[in-house]
Amino acid sequence: MANWEHGLCDCTSDIRVCCISYLWPQLQVMQQRSTVDGRQCEITDCLFTALCFPCVTCLTRSQIREKHGIEGSGVMDCLTVCYCTLCVIHQQTMQLQAKGEKPSGLFMN
Repeated sequence: MANWEHGLCDCTSDIRVCCISYLWPQLQVMQQRSTVDGRQCEITDCLFTALCFPCVTCLTRSQIREKHGIEGSGVMDCLTVCYCTLCVIHQQTMQLQAKGEKPSGLFMN
């Protein structure tokens, strides 16, 4: 099993991603969700993320983890999201970027 490319508290590795993740976390997760599914961002992503942000963030984290073979569990994903939401969003964006998945986050190519 692999590990995350960037640590959970590695927010200063890319200050632009950090700022976007902290200022617009819902938009960042919405973009991550569509990128993991390999499609364009749609209105359903916006609705799901707006209505149930914590659940969508947990689901997206689990999908990224499974897709990249990262060790962990659904329970740990949910606990991590509950206690470190903004750091999780940054870490997920950096993971997608490191694996060459585009767009890995909002305002990123």
